[in-house]
Order: sequence, then C-alpha cells, then structure tokens
Amino acid sequence: MDMSGLTIYFKQDEAAVRAILAGADILLKPEGADATLSMRGLREAVRSGRITEKRIEESARRVLAAKYDLGLVKQRLTPIDEIDRAVNTREALQLAREIAEHAITLVRNDAKLLPLNNLRPDARIFNLAITNGDDRLVIANPFVAAMARGGRRIETVVLDERSSEAEVQKALERAQGADLVIASLYGRVRTGQSSSIGLPETGVRALNALLSRDAPVIGISFGNPYLLQNFPTMKTYVVAYGDMPALQQATARALLGESDITGRLPITLPALYARGTGIQMKAVEKRTAELNNK
Repeated sequence: MDMSGLTIYFKQDEAAVRAILAGADILLKPEGADATLSMRGLREAVRSGRITEKRIEESARRVLAAKYDLGLVKQRLTPIDEIDRAVNTREALQLAREIAEHAITLVRNDAKLLPLNNLRPDARIFNLAITNGDDRLVIANPFVAAMARGGRRIETVVLDERSSEAEVQKALERAQGADLVIASLYGRVRTGQSSSIGLPETGVRALNALLSRDAPVIGISFGNPYLLQNFPTMKTYVVAYGDMPALQQATARALLGESDITGRLPITLPALYARGTGIQMKAVEKRTAELNNK
C-alpha cells in the first residue's frame, strides 16, 4: 500500500477502498507505520454502502481458511532457527522450478534465434550482463552455470553504474565477432534506489551500440518486463520477471530447448504487445518426436 504507483494518485483511505473493490483480501504495508487511515476509509465505505459487510466477511473467510489450510490453528509461529529447513525442502525447490519454467515468456523471436539448438555446437556466445544492483561479481552466475550444464559455455562481461568507458569499450570489443550475443538485463525494481527500474547508462550505451551493428542479440529481462520499450529494435526478447536462481536456470533451459516455453505477458507493453502475448515453443525433443511421428 506504500508503493508510489498508488500513493501518488490516492490517499491511503481511498487506496484501501479501491484495493478491496479490486479483489484484495489483505492490505499489506500501509504508508507509514499507522494503518488508521486505511481502516477509517474502509469503515466509511461500509457505512455508506460502497462496500458491503458481506464483501468484508468474504475476505475474512478466505484469510481464515488459508490459515487453517497452512496449519496455523495448531502452530501460529515458525521458530526462527527452523525457517531455512522449512522453506528449503525438496518439494519447495521443485515447486520453484516448475513455477519458473511456466513463467518464462518469449515475447519476440523475429530473428528466429531460439531455440539455440539451431546454433552450431562450437559457436561463440557472448553474454553482456547489465545490472542496476551492486552485485556484478555474482549476479549472472546462475544463468552462466545453467548454460554450461547444457553444453553452452558463454563469455560474460557485467556492466553496472560504476563501469568506466574503458570497460564499456572492452565489452564491445569482446562482443565483436561473436556468433550470438545474449543481453542479460538485470533491471530490477528496488525500493529506495535512484535507478530502481531501469538500467545504468553504461549498459544502455553498450547494448545500443551492439544493436546498431545489427548483431544477433537475444535480450532477456531478469526483472522489469517493460525494458523492450527502451530497445524497440531488439529482434529477440525473453522475459523472466526476476533474477532468482530458479528463474535464471529456467531461462537457460528454455533457450537451450530443454523445456517448453509457455509463458504469457501479464501486462501490456504499450504500443508493442498486448497482455497475454507469448510465443509458445515446445522443447526440442518434443518437437523432434512430433516431426518423426508425422
């Protein structure tokens, strides 16, 4: 409730009412530590008939049912020293993998660069990773490692807001002559950061230079899905929605043709693609089997 996308348009009392009307059952993190305005807005909405008591009761019933299903009736708190074990089970990791694989969205494949099995085995792949965080030493590791496990070793350079002009030029030189360039875009939304949704200028400049050369580029958004609007000439664009290891690994498997690509955009990219867009692509083995059966 304290996100500026909401607070710049509505005060907390009106925002709370609109959230409930939109279908929310729980209002999280009100602006400031005091939730008085949100509660006052909801009470007034019920008194005036704008929201019915039945609607509030429906939310309460769903919340209580969820707590019951999770066993919170018997154990309301999880001991701090057991949290790692509770959330790091084999079942949880498998669920994360399945969710990640279903999330990967192929928005644009105009150059027909995917899947990568069409690329010769000894092809040179250069990975330009651009991050708006302070994590240049580790951020691309899950993706690079997953690509290596799939038989594709890639050369990686990471640029961030601290990168010098010499580093930018070095990245462009190393990209020269590559059979394929992957642009890993870690433009994540981060609260309280000056570049909270975009990419650092150094990375933008390097990527634009590669696109101007008409290099074969696969752009991957490991965060903000709207980044294609900044690079409209990019012919191949994949959205992974986040930089968690499961998502980076799922992206690598999708690029390699090891898993189906079934994701669809949950948002609209203005003037480019409508909500629900997503090129569906079967894993290489499944496609091969279908062709053999025809």
